[in-house]
Amino acid sequence: MSARVRGKSVAVLVAALFVAGALALLASCQNRGGVGRAGNAPMRPVGGIQLGVANTPDPPRTGDNALTVVVQDAAGMPVRGAVVDVVVSMPAMGAMPRMESRGKVKEMNRGAFKAEYGLAMNGEWDVNIRVRPKHGATVEAAYRISTSTPGLAFASGTPPTGHEQPAGSMSGMAGMSGMSGMPTAGTAQEHPGSGAGTESTPGAVSIDAARRQEIGIRTAPVQVRDLSTTVRAVGRVAYDETRQAEVALKFSGWVRELRVDFTGRPVRAGEVLFTAYSPELWSAQQEYIEALRSSGDSSMALHGQPESELATAARRRLELWDITPAEIHQIARERKAREALPIVAPVNGVVTEKSVVRGSPFTAGQVLYKIAPLDPAWVIASIYQVDLPLLRTGLSASLTNPYLDERSRHGHVSFISPTLEPETRTGQVRIEVPNPRGDLKPGMFVNVELKVMLGRRLAVPESAVLPTGERRIVFVDVGSGRLAPRDVELGARAGDYFEVLSGLKPGDVVVTSGNFLVAAESKLKSATQKW
Repeated sequence: MSARVRGKSVAVLVAALFVAGALALLASCQNRGGVGRAGNAPMRPVGGIQLGVANTPDPPRTGDNALTVVVQDAAGMPVRGAVVDVVVSMPAMGAMPRMESRGKVKEMNRGAFKAEYGLAMNGEWDVNIRVRPKHGATVEAAYRISTSTPGLAFASGTPPTGHEQPAGSMSGMAGMSGMSGMPTAGTAQEHPGSGAGTESTPGAVSIDAARRQEIGIRTAPVQVRDLSTTVRAVGRVAYDETRQAEVALKFSGWVRELRVDFTGRPVRAGEVLFTAYSPELWSAQQEYIEALRSSGDSSMALHGQPESELATAARRRLELWDITPAEIHQIARERKAREALPIVAPVNGVVTEKSVVRGSPFTAGQVLYKIAPLDPAWVIASIYQVDLPLLRTGLSASLTNPYLDERSRHGHVSFISPTLEPETRTGQVRIEVPNPRGDLKPGMFVNVELKVMLGRRLAVPESAVLPTGERRIVFVDVGSGRLAPRDVELGARAGDYFEVLSGLKPGDVVVTSGNFLVAAESKLKSATQKW
């Protein structure tokens, strides 16, 4: 056999193998509904092409992920040389800015692309895919993924060309996210055999009972409940300001003997702090003694009988200078002025400030000691602005020391500050706590729990609420398998429930599990333009 003949035979054999391989690929890409598949990527018509998308791992996770994007033409043949862009993003929510990850796309083989991207956190993410074929118009498709739910949910895309979709396109789309039988986003009619459809209410979808059980949709009624919530905060122990005292004399003099000689020393009311010498005090004693002698009523003073007007005035002067009645009585009995008189503590507590030593001079009005009690103690708790309206004076509080294994102690709210701290935007709440052992020390931090009883309120489970910026959405079962979105106004959060202010009534049945899947299939986004 000549070389030319052998070359033609080889060429024929290669061509036959190529055709056989193409036929085998086409045959393997047909599922039960006639929809093409490539690996785990179910196909659906978008514009003039068919698009399949799958994620690895499934469900996605924080960190590195990869999307497989399969591009085929209307006949199911791979589209080579297309330019594919992938952007995975999460919209801004409150103070959290918008997050975005652009995929690094590589064409792995004919019509199959791999886009590597990363997720910064758990949650629900938008996936936007743009395909620019060599021949034909650019098409776009939007999906939703969740780190807690397998598969991708198709949200919207470039409408398929022509008036009829390729056979099996609906079942292929329904295969995504395990949601077979559910209508595509934006579809306004029912498809025979799909087992689902939409109603005239914007964003509503119909899902039969079997399909609900299959994809994990759960519902619960809205009821009036006894709601309570716990406000948690960190508190700082402080002295009771209403019981603090300062020792400042009304005359000038010198400190003779110092009895309480360091800061932090506990003292009792009436305990001698120091003795003081003062020429003014000496003269006042002499005047009192002379008044008693001149009127001859020193014995009367000793026996508690009325004194003369002059003696009464002199004694009153000593009392106004905070000389104790016992000292005045001793002066009257001995009829002798004392060089240094004792100065006593006005209250129980600890010395928080001392500004004198032995021999120190002092002037009238100078603060010599500051004394503060330890029982009761104050706990100043910083409460977030959102929780402040729930609190009231008299509310019971539970406190625990995070560094000691001890039972919690209890106090009550005695004051709520009318202003907020500008740096933290928190309000200061004062809790009065018994502290007979003195183990709550000023400056210490404790954990504070305030249990607030809200009473009987209409409540919806927290899992039923979908936050969408300024709106709060729940899906309500309106009967006949139909689920319709509804705006609600919420009040306080109480554990696993939200108080309902408007939008729902007792007996309404809402979706509590799988509402993300329902939202992905509803027309809420296209109908409101606010989703």
